[in-house]
Amino acid sequence: MKALRIVCLLSFTYFIASCASTPTVESEASTTDKLLAKEYLVSVGDKVSFKDSIIEFVDIVNDSRCPKSVQCVSEGAATLRFIYSTSSSAESFNLNTSDSSIVDFDGIKIGLMSFDPLPSEGNILSPKEFTARLVVAEEDALDDVTIIDVRTDGEFNNSHYSGAVNIPVDEIGNRIGQLNLAKDETFIVYCRSGNRAGKAKDVLEEMGYSNVLNGVSEDSLDKLLD
Repeated sequence: MKALRIVCLLSFTYFIASCASTPTVESEASTTDKLLAKEYLVSVGDKVSFKDSIIEFVDIVNDSRCPKSVQCVSEGAATLRFIYSTSSSAESFNLNTSDSSIVDFDGIKIGLMSFDPLPSEGNILSPKEFTARLVVAEEDALDDVTIIDVRTDGEFNNSHYSGAVNIPVDEIGNRIGQLNLAKDETFIVYCRSGNRAGKAKDVLEEMGYSNVLNGVSEDSLDKLLD
């Protein structure tokens, strides 16, 4: 009788252990299959890793953008040089602030979302003082992504990115729960210039949302999601 009790106890323990281990396996599989999209802030000389590749910000080729607080005939543009490398190859490419600056390497999309600050008349900055905002994503990683416009109701009603939902930056912390987004889900916030989107991103990251992308503006989103 005692032997029978021991056998039953061991069988019950094995059953519990087997059931407890099953969700872990499923969780690991779903994480592995997840498509990635990440945001990076880089200055000249910086390197970032994305999956099995490295992206290096090499140089500012030229910067003819209109200086801050100066009236210009045109906005001008900045051209930035990068190197995309893997274990078997390396390729140089340029991104420009004035056009649809998106490149694609074997299903990895790299987009220049912004380049700051603007030049300032009479103030020469070193290349390291400029920051490029890149979004790097696997193919299809941004399909059907949630887009949040953090401008005012009036700005949103005047014009907004198709499919975006409006939550003003001052309300983002209180209302983000309405969208039922998972804390590790990729989604995009944007405004007019990226400043309010940056504030919204900070608030959301403090709340535990780990993959919020600053889409900057409608124009920037058109480049990235086209």
